[in-house]
Amino acid sequence: MAPALLPSSFRLLSLTQNWEKFGFFLPRPFLDWAEIHAIAHYVSESETKRCLDFWSSRKIALVKQTAYQGLYPESAAGDWISTVLRSGYHLGPFSFLADLGADYFVVRQAPEPETYLWREKFAMDPDPEASFQRRISEVRELESSRLMFHSVDDVPWHEYDLVIGIDVPIPSRIVQKSSRTLWAYYSIEAGGLLQKQSLGSPLAGYRLFLNHGFRRYRSRPSNRSHVLEFPLQFQSSNAWSSLRQAIPPQPARETILVGAGSWEDSPPASPLPWDHLSGSLTPAYLAQMFSARFTVHTTSRPRWGNWAIEAAQAGSLFLGNAASLAHLSLLLPGLDCRSLSDASGKISSLLKNPEHLQALQSRQADLAEELAFRRPLLDLTAKAREFFQS
Repeated sequence: MAPALLPSSFRLLSLTQNWEKFGFFLPRPFLDWAEIHAIAHYVSESETKRCLDFWSSRKIALVKQTAYQGLYPESAAGDWISTVLRSGYHLGPFSFLADLGADYFVVRQAPEPETYLWREKFAMDPDPEASFQRRISEVRELESSRLMFHSVDDVPWHEYDLVIGIDVPIPSRIVQKSSRTLWAYYSIEAGGLLQKQSLGSPLAGYRLFLNHGFRRYRSRPSNRSHVLEFPLQFQSSNAWSSLRQAIPPQPARETILVGAGSWEDSPPASPLPWDHLSGSLTPAYLAQMFSARFTVHTTSRPRWGNWAIEAAQAGSLFLGNAASLAHLSLLLPGLDCRSLSDASGKISSLLKNPEHLQALQSRQADLAEELAFRRPLLDLTAKAREFFQS
């Protein structure tokens, strides 16, 4: 379905994807402007269906290791909703499970050095070695629990057409033996050392690096052939609808939900009640998201911007601080705000113009579907076709 048209003063400039190659020579302010004010073509429903059909007969695995605290806590297959509802911290790329039918594995920490890249996050601690040893103790305790984990040597990885790792949970000795499998991976830390290295070349045995990104225009840096613009929040609107049906009915959209780090002790008067993210249990998080009419990010601290995807897919209108977001792609003209007072004023104006509000919300939701599901799926499928035909 085509997105609703914005009022003429807020129309997005039609700027095709082809001009990305010139992005290296353009000033950063123009690139940032284009991320909010311009748009390329949309992936069609027929293209998306062809991609889903391509994967319907293929086996996919999404894999993390016990050292990574995020995502879903134990291995699972089939009932993706129950798996995702047990997530910690964030919901992650659940469309691999929901839309592509992937199996999900949590593997025990392997001994090979390349599976310990996660220790990098302790590098700036006062005592990095002590922090690392504490985490190792936690991992060993977790692995002795009754949760379902696998050894990397017990899974027939060669039977899978596509394996996606969160960091490097599977050692290269296995990856390199399964040459008919398309190996891909994310980095845990979006701006960490593995991320920076992988933008230049993939790890040995891997073909694709999923870069956490969801830019409208993939310029500066432009992606090399092994890099896909692919958010960690790889999530479809259909899957979000299923999650909504899986939790108790929520009140009508009646709150302004404030993101982590943006809450103020005394929020200003506003046309709707303020709420702020609290707790880490997924059902409670979803209840807050589905009760929000607006979601607001105003902190000046740098943020990648993943929450904007989930906010738009959950059905609210996201307003954010463009100066602190690494990814501006879900913002629209007029939705940049730097304080809760600023957000309250913009929301008051939007509520007085429901047609404009609806157009903005519809456009933003369609952008989220495009950048967090349709386009990454199309790009991944194109790479897979090349790999399997070679």
